[in-house]
Amino acid sequence: MAYVVDLIVILDDMFRTAANNVSANDAQTAMIRHVSSGRRDRVHRDIRSFAMETFVTRFRVTQRDPILDKIVELIWQYCASPCAGV
Repeated sequence: MAYVVDLIVILDDMFRTAANNVSANDAQTAMIRHVSSGRRDRVHRDIRSFAMETFVTRFRVTQRDPILDKIVELIWQYCASPCAGV
């Protein structure tokens, strides 16, 4: 879950700064920026907190998928602005 959110946030950042001409250096810079900004740590902390909160209710059947809902929520929260297509 954390890696999915990390990847989408990094890709969002990378494509916002490099448009459609992305080099390997742009990708590396986006990953470094993601880590150094503290976003990675906050994303992973939010997911750990979410996992602990939902652990108790994991056997309860719900109509919605709480994991997918949390992934979408974190993507919206950590992308620079609303991610297109999410």
